[in-house]
Amino acid sequence: MDRPFLRADLHVHSKHSRRPSEWVLRKIGAAESYTEPLRLYETARRRGMDLVTITDHNTLGGSLDIAHLPNTFLSEEITTYLPDNGCKLHVLAWNLTEAQHDDITRARDNVCELVDYLLAQGIPHALAHPMFDMNLRLTPGTFEKMLLLFRNFELNGSRDQSQNEVLRAILAGLGPEDMDHLAERHGLAPRMAEPWRKNSTFGVSH
Repeated sequence: MDRPFLRADLHVHSKHSRRPSEWVLRKIGAAESYTEPLRLYETARRRGMDLVTITDHNTLGGSLDIAHLPNTFLSEEITTYLPDNGCKLHVLAWNLTEAQHDDITRARDNVCELVDYLLAQGIPHALAHPMFDMNLRLTPGTFEKMLLLFRNFELNGSRDQSQNEVLRAILAGLGPEDMDHLAERHGLAPRMAEPWRKNSTFGVSH
């Protein structure tokens, strides 16, 4: 009997991701990944993935390299920022076109504009490693704004497991009154119906 779902790792980097998130890797001039896209494709298929995509930083390079192969789609990991305090965020966006990538590049300096574009285009997306502070500007208030902007949150296999546990607890505990309170506190309208209902995606970042 066929499985009622398809498997895919939704957060994978190739040699096209040259600038890592971790400051220590940037300090020594290391890239995020050195893996060839074809090797990633072959490894994913061997490990039972039904679909394969590559989410390189701000480029479709890796997923374009394997786009001619069966069961692939174009994706990327977008670097974006909250406009009020410059908190750096990473957003995974899947099943893109090259024209949409160009639009995303123009919109990505402001996460609110980016999310509005992704929603208008019907592009599946998720906030990557939400508990990981990339530029020391992640605050409780900043995270509350993320809850208003995003439906999907990544549980990341390469981060401290305690971050995933905290994230699970927060998402599971949300209710309608919580989201109404956050929207009023931050003057930010939720970007989805029933904003207390959240989903989780999974990835390993390698």
